[in-house]
Amino acid sequence: MILLLLACATGAADSGDTCAGRRDVTWNSWAHGFFFTWCQPCHSATSPDRYGAPEGLDFDTYEQVIALTGSVRQTVLDEGTMPLGGGLTDEDRALLEDFLDCGTGD
Repeated sequence: MILLLLACATGAADSGDTCAGRRDVTWNSWAHGFFFTWCQPCHSATSPDRYGAPEGLDFDTYEQVIALTGSVRQTVLDEGTMPLGGGLTDEDRALLEDFLDCGTGD
């Protein structure tokens, strides 16, 4: 019973902010470099060879990435089908999740 009360008390202190305590990952501090390295070789309006990536599915700007958050989350984090050939570290995946959930364009 005491453990239940402690668990409830801890939850009551929670501000409800799902980003509290997470790393401050912004477009400028991390995400731009990530998308430049891992995504833009195929998913950029200026890619000379898109290697089959659909036209218009580009990650050149913060706004484009945010508009496609669901697709990025699904293919990179949930399914692991992107980037082609893999190569992401667990740290990159965690930072990407923080960015998609809480990141800003700063």
